[in-house]
Amino acid sequence: MRKSVLWFYAVMLLLASCGSPGNRQGERVITVSIPPFSYFVEAVAGSDFTVNVMLPPGADHHSWEPLPRQITALAGSEAFLINGRLGFEYAWMDRFIEINPGMKITDLSAGISLIEPEVEAGHEGHDHGDEGVDPHYWISPKEAYIMAATVRDLLVSLNPSAAERYALNYDRLIADISEVDSAVTALLADAPSRTFMIFHPALAYLARDYGLEQISFEDEGKSPSPARMKELIDFTREKGIKVIFIQAEYDLKSAQVIAEETGATLITIDPMNPEWGKAVVEIAKAISMEHGAWSKE
Repeated sequence: MRKSVLWFYAVMLLLASCGSPGNRQGERVITVSIPPFSYFVEAVAGSDFTVNVMLPPGADHHSWEPLPRQITALAGSEAFLINGRLGFEYAWMDRFIEINPGMKITDLSAGISLIEPEVEAGHEGHDHGDEGVDPHYWISPKEAYIMAATVRDLLVSLNPSAAERYALNYDRLIADISEVDSAVTALLADAPSRTFMIFHPALAYLARDYGLEQISFEDEGKSPSPARMKELIDFTREKGIKVIFIQAEYDLKSAQVIAEETGATLITIDPMNPEWGKAVVEIAKAISMEHGAWSKE
């Protein structure tokens, strides 16, 4: 932590000496904490704002620390659109505000019915580093409608002269979300199992909103014990679970063992994919797989 503090003040000195946040002249910038949020901002704002994304591809949002170039972009941002429940946001927010006290901070979790840890099947007691609330709400199209309205309102507050255009773009975005919602509903209606397994529990909102059961085998951020592994293998066979989801940034060994023992298909997903609609539909396709056949078509 001492290293992080020293790094932070080095960045502050650099910004002060430059006298400029480093953005191109006339460029208007909005910073978002994670890649999927850029989809919503760009859909409504068009080319009015450049979107600076904090979390890079493949990074763990529980422990990631920002890079100097991202801090530089944040210093020139008019607004910071946050998840509101991520570990790195809690850890760095005071410093982010110190770097740019004038930026408008908007929490995209506002208005969403958030999941407390005990609601997640098979994942009781896990601490995300975010006050215990599951932060992965953006995966569910049902929550995306709420997020889209929050983004629209933020953009109108930043650029009132474009309010009418933003309203039109918002309507188009809602139509796109509705298409994703309908596709997910249709795909999951024919799912051979209402239960799926995942290492890190990133799909709780999708499960809740579409009548599924998510089983996570992460244990306090670590791989499960041998005894827990046996339970999971037995449970997978008993429930007829066809899909085990993994994310590239987490340890894959335990998931591979369960898949080999049960015949379940191991599928890598990326909840942080900036192509939000594509990512969500691909997850629904994977859950709805039949007889082990799945493709990304």
